[in-house]
Amino acid sequence: MRLIRFATLVVVAALVGCSDNPSSTAPAPSASAPASPVAGCGFHRFEDAAAVLNAPMNPTPKTDDVEPGAKDTRFLSCVWWTADDKNYANVGYREALTPAGAEDNKVQFANQQTADAVTINGLGDAAYWDTPNGQILVFVGENLLLVTTGVRDGKGTERSQADTTKLATLVVSHLGG
Repeated sequence: MRLIRFATLVVVAALVGCSDNPSSTAPAPSASAPASPVAGCGFHRFEDAAAVLNAPMNPTPKTDDVEPGAKDTRFLSCVWWTADDKNYANVGYREALTPAGAEDNKVQFANQQTADAVTINGLGDAAYWDTPNGQILVFVGENLLLVTTGVRDGKGTERSQADTTKLATLVVSHLGG
C-alpha cells in the first residue's frame, strides 16, 4: 500500500503541482531563467528542463511538499512546464533527515523496482528506469530521486526514457553524485 501511495504522490505532484497555492510557487523575475533557486528546485534547474524539453518554458516552476508532516524524510517536487503547459520535467527529491528516513528511502528504492526495470549504470549510487511508471529512480547517498518527463495527461508507458535519463543525469550532476 505504501509503495502505491508513494508512486501516486509523485505523479500527482508532477501533474497537479500547486496550482492554487500561491506560497508553493515562487515568482520569476522575467520570462528567462529565474535568478535564484526555488525551494525544491535548487538542483533541478530551469536550464536543465529547457535543454531536455527543447521548447519555450514557463519561468515559474510548480513545487510541492509531497509528504507534508513527515519526520524522517522531506520529499519535495519541482516541476518545470513548457510555456504551452503541455510538457513537463519533474524531479521529486526525497531527502533522508534521520537514519530511519535513510532506511525508508533504501526500502522504497528496492521495492519500487519491478522485474522489467532497466538498470542505468553510472547514475548516482544506483538507478533504474521504472518501466510501468515511466520514471527513473536514483539513489544518491541516503536520498532518493524520482525523475520524469512527459506530456500532460500522458501515460507513464508513453514517457521517454532517453529524455528522462538526460534530465536525471543533469540533476545528479548538480548534487555531486
